[in-house]
Amino acid sequence: MASAVRLVIAGIALVTTVHGTVVKREVLTPNHPSPLTRNVTLDDRYNCLPGDPQPPNRVDTAERVARLRQEIANHGLSAFIVPTDDDHQSEYVGEADERRKYITGFSGSAGTAVVLMEEQALWTDGRYFLQADEQLDCSWLLMKAYMPGTPSILQWLKDSLPSGARVGADPTLTSADTWVSYANALAADNIDLVPVTPNLVDLIWTDRPAYPSDPAFPLELKFTGKSWEEKVLEVRDEMRTAGTDVLVVSALDEVAWLLNLRGSDIPFNPVFRSYALVTMNTVELFTPAEKVSAEVEEHLHVNQCEEMLCVTIQNYDDIFPRLTSFEDDPLVSTVTISSSYSFTSGASYAIYNAVPASKRRQAASPILFMKGRKNEVEVQGMTNAHLKDAVALCDFLALLENEVIAGTYWDELSAAAKSEEFRSQQEDFLSLSFDTISASGPNAAVIHYSPSPETNRQIDDQSTYLLDSGAQYKDGTTDITRTLHFGVPTSFQIEAYTRVLMGAMDFAAMVFPVGFTLGDIDLLARRPLYEVGLDYRHGTSHGIGMCLFVHESANNAYEIGFFGSDEPGYYEDGEFGIRLETTLKVVHKDTPHDFVSPMLGFEPVALVPFEPKLINTTLLSRQQCEALNAYHATVRDVVGNELKNQERFEGYDWVLRKTEPLLC
Repeated sequence: MASAVRLVIAGIALVTTVHGTVVKREVLTPNHPSPLTRNVTLDDRYNCLPGDPQPPNRVDTAERVARLRQEIANHGLSAFIVPTDDDHQSEYVGEADERRKYITGFSGSAGTAVVLMEEQALWTDGRYFLQADEQLDCSWLLMKAYMPGTPSILQWLKDSLPSGARVGADPTLTSADTWVSYANALAADNIDLVPVTPNLVDLIWTDRPAYPSDPAFPLELKFTGKSWEEKVLEVRDEMRTAGTDVLVVSALDEVAWLLNLRGSDIPFNPVFRSYALVTMNTVELFTPAEKVSAEVEEHLHVNQCEEMLCVTIQNYDDIFPRLTSFEDDPLVSTVTISSSYSFTSGASYAIYNAVPASKRRQAASPILFMKGRKNEVEVQGMTNAHLKDAVALCDFLALLENEVIAGTYWDELSAAAKSEEFRSQQEDFLSLSFDTISASGPNAAVIHYSPSPETNRQIDDQSTYLLDSGAQYKDGTTDITRTLHFGVPTSFQIEAYTRVLMGAMDFAAMVFPVGFTLGDIDLLARRPLYEVGLDYRHGTSHGIGMCLFVHESANNAYEIGFFGSDEPGYYEDGEFGIRLETTLKVVHKDTPHDFVSPMLGFEPVALVPFEPKLINTTLLSRQQCEALNAYHATVRDVVGNELKNQERFEGYDWVLRKTEPLLC
C-alpha cells in the first residue's frame, strides 16, 4: 500500500495531513497578509468553473458546513479544525470517527480540514491530490502540501484571522505535540487555540454511526510467540530503566499487541477501542464493557490477581479521571505518555492534559519498538502469511488475465471482490488489511484510489491495471502491489515500469550497517526515475504489523525482525499508474570483510511475479537482471509448489509463464 507520509508543515510535525479550500478571501484586519495564500484559488480546482461537468464522486457539503459554521458562531469561535484522527491518533478510523470525511466529502486516510466563517480548506499529501480534487465540492480550497505557494495550516490561520480570534479543536483528536506547537505559534499572534468538547461535528452529524459492539478476542500463543504476561514483564524492565512509574498506552495497536488481543472496531485493522495503564504492580485495561467477553476475562486472568499476573478492567471513559488521580498518589512520581515518533503522533492532548504536569513525561513508547521487532514465531508467521497471500493472488491474477484476454467482462469492483474471495480461502484469514486499490487506466494514477460505483472502470487491454491489496491473517499482515497490462503497452509505459522496477530492486539489494534508516536509502528507489526526470509523491517504505496495522510505525533505524514495504511508483495523471510493492524483512548479511559489522539487508517475503511484457531488459544492469531472475526462481519454487499442493493449477501455469528467466 502506498506508504504513509509524515508531513512537516511550518516546522510542526504532523501525522495527519491537510487539504484546503477557499471560495473568496475577504479577511478583515489579518495579522500578516501573505502572498502565499493568494496562490491557492478555485482556479486550481478540477471542473470548478461555471458549466463544468462534475466528477461522479464529488460530494456537496454546503448544508453540513453551514450547520457547522452556526456551531462555530454559537461557541464564540472564528475557526474549527477537523483532523482525520480518532481518540487514539489512528491513521485509519472507524465510521463513527470519520468526521473529516463527513464535513468535506473527502474519504482519503490523510487530511485535515479547517472551517472559517467565510472560508474552508483541506490539506493533504501527494497520494491524494487527484482524489481530493474530485471529491471536494467547489467551495473548498485544495491545499497541496509541499507544493509551491501552498500555505501551512498555521500560516493560513494567521493570515485569515484578526488578533484576538479563537480557534477551536477537539483535544481528544489532536496529538499533544501538535496541540502545544499550534497553541504556542498562534499565541504569538494573539490567537487562542481553544479545546472544544463535545466535538462540533458530532453536534450536527445527526445520523452518525454507533461504535461497533463486537467483543475483542485473544490471539493464540502459537501466533504471538510470547504470552501477554511475558510482554508486560519486558515492558516493566523498560520502564524501570527509564524511571517510569506509570506507562500510559494510548495507541490501539500497542494495546492489542501488549495484551495479545485483537478486535474489529476499525475496518481492516484488528484492534478495539482501549487504553492501558502499566505500573510495576498492576495492569489496567480501559475499554467498553461489551469488548470483554468471558474468553477475554479468562485470557487476562480477570479477578485472579491474588494467584497470578492479572489485568483489571475499567470503563473506557474512566481513563481521564484515573490519570488525574495520580496527582495525589505519593507512590507515583513519573507518568509517561507517548510522544510523536516516526509515523505515530503520540498521545492526544486530552490525555496529556489529564496527567498532572509535575509528574508528566513524554517519550517514544517502548512498545512501539518492541512491536516492530518481530520475534522468531512472528517472523515465521509473517513469512507463512505472505506465502498464503501469494498463492491467492497468483491464482486470482491468472484467472483475471486469462478471462480479460478472452473477452470476459471484468471491472475494478468485481476484481477487488474476487481477489478478496481468493484470499478468504486461505487458512486463518480474518479480513483484508486495507480497502483494495483496484485501478484501471487513468484511475491508477490516483495513488490511493478506491473503486466505487461512481468511478468503476472496465479492466481491458488498453492500459495498465494496478492492484494494491493485502490481508489480515492470524499469523501476519500482508501488503503487495503489482501492475499488469493485458494488451500491448506503450513504449513509455514500458520504460516507466522498468525504471520503477529497477528502483525497487536496487532498494531491496542494499546492504547497510546497523543504524541506517529509510532516509539513508530512499534515494536508491528514486534514482532510475530521477535520471529521466520522473518521481512519485509518496513514501518508499513503511513498517508492517503482525496481524495489526498495515502501516506500522517502526524504528527510525532498521533492525533484524523488521518487516517493511519496498514500493516505488510512477503516475501519469489522467493516463495510467504504476506501483510495484514487495514486503521485505530485515536480515543479517554476511560480507567478505568486517571493517563495518554487523551488516544488514533485506529478504523478500512477498512472492508474486513482475510483468515480463512491461520490462525493457536493455535498461537493466546485469546485477538487476540476475537479481530479478533469482527472485522469479524463488517465486516459481516456493509459490509454485504451494499452488500445486492446493491444486490451483491455473495459478501454477501462470507463475511458470511469468517467471521464465530473462536474458541478461
